[in-house]
Amino acid sequence: MMFRIARSRIGGTITHYDLYKVDTKKGMTVLDALFQIQDRMDPSLSFRYSCRGAVCGSCSMLINKEPRLACRTQIIEVKKNEMKLKSFSQISETPTGWNPEVEILVEPLPNMPILKDLVVDMKKFYDTLVSLKLWSDIEHGDEPLSQSPKERKKIERYVNCILCALCYGSCPVNSTKDEYVGPAALAKAWRFHEDSRSSNPEQYAKVATQKDGAPLCDLVMNCVKACPKGVAPGGAIRKLKEL
Repeated sequence: MMFRIARSRIGGTITHYDLYKVDTKKGMTVLDALFQIQDRMDPSLSFRYSCRGAVCGSCSMLINKEPRLACRTQIIEVKKNEMKLKSFSQISETPTGWNPEVEILVEPLPNMPILKDLVVDMKKFYDTLVSLKLWSDIEHGDEPLSQSPKERKKIERYVNCILCALCYGSCPVNSTKDEYVGPAALAKAWRFHEDSRSSNPEQYAKVATQKDGAPLCDLVMNCVKACPKGVAPGGAIRKLKEL
């Protein structure tokens, strides 16, 4: 199997694409292929990874023009997995020479500055979570806060977010509006708004419905299709818009 991989200099944009021939086997993932390329062919290839089990969210990238986790994407399944995302420039423009019938295309996650090759700068993504204060402060010392199974079920899908930023990379609004906080932040805001243990749930709704938040979302739902954990940020954003 041939892999066409985006390359770049440190702190720049994509300068060219390199083509590699990978020896594949049953059950092999795109991340496995990247390891093989780095170990056997090109040690200069840069990419992120950690858990290799779709838990940490580190290996987010664009695979055949779809935002995916490389550790979860099996090579044999790449062509079958069609998200059918609403198109925008970074997922619609294809490099010269790419043949999707015989090559797998691997590029950095859209909507973020490229640091090198497949590594993007996620500082803005994380800074947004901090600026919106998307956490719950302890107000009762060491006393545990109980929650019923029914109450937990209300937020369960949103708790599953691994901050992989695939929703952010798939979002047409994030591609054009730098001020937009993005789907992950808004889903997390809704998660704390609905959490029965939150002492002031309205504070999360307030920050999420400011002008750089839910009002900017066009409810395209690319984020729902791209999320590897079924968080469905678009549903949370729709509810925020209704507040």
